[in-house]
Amino acid sequence: MSRLQLFIFIILLVFSVFFRVWLDKPTILPKNQPLKFEATVKREPRNYDFSQVIYVADSRVYVDLYPRYRVGDRLRIEGTFDEQGRMFDPRVEKVGERLGFSRWRSELRDKISKNVGALLPSREATLVVGTVLGVDTISQQFREELIKTGTIHVVVVSGQNLMIVAGIFLALTKYLGRRQSMILAILAVFSYAFLTGFEPPVVRASIMVLVSTLAIFLGREASVVWSLLIAALLIVLVWPQALFEVSFQLTFAATLGIVTLGQWFIKVAGPVTSFPPASARLSEQSAQIKNGSKLRAVGVPSTGTTRVFYSTKLFFQVAAIPVSAFLFTAPVILFYFSRVSPIAPLANILVAEAVFPIMILGFLIAISSLIFMPLAQLLAYLAYVPALYFSEIVRLLAKLL
Repeated sequence: MSRLQLFIFIILLVFSVFFRVWLDKPTILPKNQPLKFEATVKREPRNYDFSQVIYVADSRVYVDLYPRYRVGDRLRIEGTFDEQGRMFDPRVEKVGERLGFSRWRSELRDKISKNVGALLPSREATLVVGTVLGVDTISQQFREELIKTGTIHVVVVSGQNLMIVAGIFLALTKYLGRRQSMILAILAVFSYAFLTGFEPPVVRASIMVLVSTLAIFLGREASVVWSLLIAALLIVLVWPQALFEVSFQLTFAATLGIVTLGQWFIKVAGPVTSFPPASARLSEQSAQIKNGSKLRAVGVPSTGTTRVFYSTKLFFQVAAIPVSAFLFTAPVILFYFSRVSPIAPLANILVAEAVFPIMILGFLIAISSLIFMPLAQLLAYLAYVPALYFSEIVRLLAKLL
């Protein structure tokens, strides 16, 4: 597809999006007046320290932490929504439940979450459950530390987190091969989307990540941004309300940063290969002996210099994905939340390498905990190391603010 064809296609999509937005009329519940209605929970409620949030149409209902509600529950709700679409202290009664695939997946996630909680300490279990299932069971103190360090996206359902994970797989292309890296990235995306309940933000993020991953795999680097833009427009065509959601904007910004600046960083750094072969080191040592250990062989770097060189390249490889995502999402975060963590780039660099083993081992723990708990316990011991490292880095950096 030529650039002219892409441009025409995008123009048509833009007009289609505006037409779709004009036609779309989302369900809007009345505000500032008493209501009594029934609704089925279609999206997993968000759990906090002392409350849970139930999403209904364009609004949110804040109820006590117990009893816990889940996807498929039929609720009778009575109360008043404020101007922001929030209902506090409502009367909620469960009048039934709708069985089906969504309900089964919700129960499966709940069972896995409890299994992980029994295998790991609370903070480390929160990390594993959050990154793998998107289950938000973060304590208030830990949440504040994550927000201060700009790492909250790792522990909650986040398209930005999904793109970072896919980006890590793409960064392994030089070691695993292009095809294997793409397959692993796609599997990670689908597994994450399934376990997190195929919530709209995750589905939209998955589409953008898959399109970007495919574009990079095909080697059409000049078309990656165009492909991402087309994917974003298609998403808005199907879900017009996504255009005004923070999660969508963060996902798009993070994806754009990773496929542009992030890939450029990786190319500049180059592949991180092993140290020079023994023959080169022996030649260097012979030259040093011949010159009284004072002069170096011309063109042969010292072992110390080589280690610094490769350590620098490794640092750039590790930092490329989280830093590029942060730089592109910082303006969005600043606009909506009026603050950006000054140590977020450093925090994300330090914890980036821990996210990969936490997610991989987390997936294995989730599966094995349903089949053979002793194996899950063994894997939990392994996952505890990167999870503890992540937790302590966040704790220490949060104290600096």
